[in-house]
Order: sequence, then C-alpha cells, then structure tokens
Amino acid sequence: MRVRIYPLALGKMLKHALDDLNREVAGLLVGKYLKKGDVLEIWDAITGEQKSTPGFVYLEEETIGAAAEWVLRNRPGLYIVGWYHSHPGFDVFLSAIDIETQKLYQRLFPKAVALVLDPVKYAKTRRLQDLNFKVFRISQKNEVIMVPVSIGIQRQKLLESTLRGIETMELKYIGGGTSREPPEYVEADLDIPADKLTGPLSNLLKKIRDKVGSRT
Repeated sequence: MRVRIYPLALGKMLKHALDDLNREVAGLLVGKYLKKGDVLEIWDAITGEQKSTPGFVYLEEETIGAAAEWVLRNRPGLYIVGWYHSHPGFDVFLSAIDIETQKLYQRLFPKAVALVLDPVKYAKTRRLQDLNFKVFRISQKNEVIMVPVSIGIQRQKLLESTLRGIETMELKYIGGGTSREPPEYVEADLDIPADKLTGPLSNLLKKIRDKVGSRT
C-alpha cells in the first residue's frame, strides 16, 4: 500500500504543529481508499479537544465521535482514514503508546495510517527540505512499517481537496468545542480492543466501518 496526500491537508497538519512547539498536537486524517492501485488518499485533516504534554497527546473520545459524525454528514465519499500527531524536536517514529493507538485505528479500519511530523527544524528555516514527516502502519507481524508517500497533483482532485479543505481552515475544534488546558500529568491506557468500545462513539465507528467496507 502507498499513501497520496494532498497539499492543503499536509499544510493544515503542519500549521497545527507549528501552533505549539512545546507540546504534541494531534488530529484525524480524512480521505478515501482506492482499491485499484492500493492507494490511500488523504484529502483533509481535522482536529478537536485533546490532552497533551511535550511528549504525549490524547484525542478525547468525544472529539473522535464528533469528527466521525461531522465527516459522514459533510464529506460524502470521504471518511476517517487514520490520525496524525507531532513529535516536536524528537524526530518521527511511533512510540509504544503510538503503536497501541495505531493498532486500534487499524482494527476499526484495516487500511488506517499514522502520520507523524516533527516541525521544529522547519519552524527555524522555513525550507521545504526541512519538513520532516513520515507515515506508518503496523504489519501483520506486529512490526512498524513506513508507508511510501507521494504528494497528490492530479488537477481535479487537487482542486476538489483544496476547496473542501478550505471550508475547515477555521474549524479547528469539530463540534464547536474549545480547547482545554491539559493536566500537568496525563496517563491513559490506549490499548482498547475495538469490540470493547461502547456508547455513541462505538456506533459511529461501526457505521464508518460498514460504509468503508461497502466502497472497497
């Protein structure tokens, strides 16, 4: 599998990461999977309330639920295809907690990916060659693998993804919420089996999985 990311989506993730170089930030990837060619396309990025420290970030369950509902309602043909987060100043990789988080996303959507970016060097130079990001998945052998990435330039999709993405340039907190200051210390167990999720979020994610399955 390979990933094709459209410029505005990448730009929005970078802007989010640059907003706070002292803490990790995170959000969700919106796009589609193309069975022909085995390509995952990333069209947009959205985010919401989260808890974070310099080395940890956690998206609120309510945020993910609200985002899933928003995408289903406002982005026909697209769905949540993974997540992104920043590693400000300590390179791009999946930590132990990141790996467990990614496993959860892949249980919900087998083609899901994790995009990690380190914005610090780019923040200093503003040179494109210093933009440091990679995309990862967990293999069937439980290994972290890097997924090849290209930038989408097909004219119609580039225009459409840009127009759609512009609509959410200021919609940073899906569902109308506002950011909350994180506690000084954050602890979370993110290794949650998909079948253990309960409540509205579980229903929404199952609905997404059903819709995705019918399109691939």
